Amino acid sequence: MNNLLRALAIAVGIVFVGCEQRHASQIEQVNLQETLLPYPNPTSYEFDAGVTDVKDAIGKAFGQEHRTKQWREAQSAIWKGKGDASAQKALTEALRWQGADLIWKGEADVLTRGALAKPGTENDAYLSGGGTCIGESKTYFKDDQPLIYFADFHIHLTALDERKTRVEIFTYGSYVVTGLDESWSPHGPSLISAEVDPTTIEQYQILLDIGRQLGAKEMPPLLTPGPDAPVKELTLPRER
Repeated sequence: MNNLLRALAIAVGIVFVGCEQRHASQIEQVNLQETLLPYPNPTSYEFDAGVTDVKDAIGKAFGQEHRTKQWREAQSAIWKGKGDASAQKALTEALRWQGADLIWKGEADVLTRGALAKPGTENDAYLSGGGTCIGESKTYFKDDQPLIYFADFHIHLTALDERKTRVEIFTYGSYVVTGLDESWSPHGPSLISAEVDPTTIEQYQILLDIGRQLGAKEMPPLLTPGPDAPVKELTLPRER
């Protein structure tokens, strides 16, 4: 799908999702659990490569081929949390709709939440979910079930010299799906969501994927919560 059609489709989706998921008048609260990391993952990294090479690596890591592969792999996913048949079906469909569009500055800036309109973003990229999820969270749970996690990411490049580039990852619009609202609506049941803080896991995974394309061999491993990780109880606004 070309950028114009993609922009139109996502713009329509944003209106629908905004009305049905995020901005309705009924606000309740939901209890979640957050498994804690002993320390955050890096959200920036300095690569021994020039800006052009880093941009090429980003294109290989997150281009259309990657998006198609991610979507295909997600088609076997099944929501295993609590809920009736309607909820199971809707949440399985949400979990299977994975993959983000890679947008370079100047291609479809309307979809980048203003991130690529800032000065100094000439070489930057943006991963726009447009209503598609990242997958099940490694950090946020409810009733022992990992929650479906959504977020966009701004990939900011800074040339330090001809052969060194700093890459920083900024997160936008991170939220999890906490259930299904099956009350009457002209659009049918809608997902219930709660905004959450970025975890550093997804940001560093992006950096690792870029580093893999560049042949970076000394990056620290990704840190995720272990089975004995401490758990923090969260009470958050739940939006329908």
